[in-house]
Amino acid sequence: MRRVITAVTLAAACGLGVLGGAAPASAAPRPVVVYEPAVSGPHPVKSVVRPSSWYLTIGPATKFRGTHWSSWGRLTAFGAATMYVIDFGTHNEGHARLKLYDVRRHGGQRYFSKLRVRGARTENGVWKWCFSIGEWQSTCPG
Repeated sequence: MRRVITAVTLAAACGLGVLGGAAPASAAPRPVVVYEPAVSGPHPVKSVVRPSSWYLTIGPATKFRGTHWSSWGRLTAFGAATMYVIDFGTHNEGHARLKLYDVRRHGGQRYFSKLRVRGARTENGVWKWCFSIGEWQSTCPG
C-alpha cells in the first residue's frame, strides 16, 4: 500500500512540475487586434491580428490587399498595402502606408482604435473604430 501511495504522489508531483525544477508557464498576453466589420455572418465584427486583406466599410468601401506588417506591437503596428476603393467598380488607389495606434480595451480585448493611411492617391487620413456603429469612421458619433 505504501508503494502505491508513493507512486501516486510522485506521479502527481511530476505532472505539476514540482520535481525537476520546472517553472509554471505564465500565460502569454493576448495580442492587440484590429477590428474589421464582417460583411456577412452572425457577428457584426471580427477581430484580427496582422490581417493580410481587410476592409474599411465607410462609403465608399476601402479594401487593403497584400498587407505586409513591418511591426505589430503592444502600442502600434506599421504596415503597407495596396489600397482599393470600391464604388461603382474597384479602383486601385496605389501603395498605402498604414499605422494602427491608440490602444483601447473592449470586453477585455485590447484593440487598435485608430488607423492612419498615407501615400495612396485618395483617402489619406485618420479613421477611428466606433463600437456604437461597428465600423471605421473619420469621426465617431457622441
